[in-house]
Amino acid sequence: VTETLFALGFGNRLVGVTTYCDYPAEALKLPKIGGFMSPSLEVIASKRPDLVIGVSSATDPVKAREMERLGLKVTLISLASVSDILTSTKTIARLLGSPEAGEKLVDKISRQFDAVTKRVAPAPRRSTLLLVGVRPLVAVGGKNFIDELITLAGGENIAGNAAQPWLNLPDEYVVARAPQVIIEAGMGSERGESAQHWADLKSIPAVKERRVYSYPSDKILRPGPRIGEGLEEIARLVHPECFAASKNGVNKGNGCEGSRP
Repeated sequence: VTETLFALGFGNRLVGVTTYCDYPAEALKLPKIGGFMSPSLEVIASKRPDLVIGVSSATDPVKAREMERLGLKVTLISLASVSDILTSTKTIARLLGSPEAGEKLVDKISRQFDAVTKRVAPAPRRSTLLLVGVRPLVAVGGKNFIDELITLAGGENIAGNAAQPWLNLPDEYVVARAPQVIIEAGMGSERGESAQHWADLKSIPAVKERRVYSYPSDKILRPGPRIGEGLEEIARLVHPECFAASKNGVNKGNGCEGSRP
């Protein structure tokens, strides 16, 4: 939400953000109101905001009701899917009195999506596992905007049929599903354990073919205005051949046609 407000040009209206809001750099200078799941009502009330924006899947409904009892206007938006993210961008712009800014930003993101999906369209789908943790394996499941990004990037999420957006996977499941690409998008302190973990699972095609990518990225994980860039990052990992440049630096454009699965 913080990134979206800045991308819409409304960063100067923010009077408080969560502890985790670190992009753009200007967000780091703003007063902190606590975590997005456990904000400080006292700090929020002291800022006397005209509007408090939360996320329906994360904001404590009890806290939201308490804020409303304090006389604050509270809006909870949904960010569960790509469609939700684009709709919420327009909603935020409308709430701040500039619907045209929302339309412009959504159009920019949509064009980024179109460029990526067109580029990977000729390529065969690659089975993909996207992780945010190694011990245990925490994977992107179904009903998750990142699952949609994997599909749009020309991949097929091996955990995409799961009913939950995030899930723990046993090694046996990963071996059985044999992903061709593994992306570790949020490893943090576990990054050092990754190599040893996969060294014991060399039968997995992604491991055998050296397509395990330790690639921590807020653009992939955050449902905000950089989602179009996040899609391209995933696509470049799933189908690098589609983005290969010739020796003179010019993008080949059709380098993924007829590529091996």
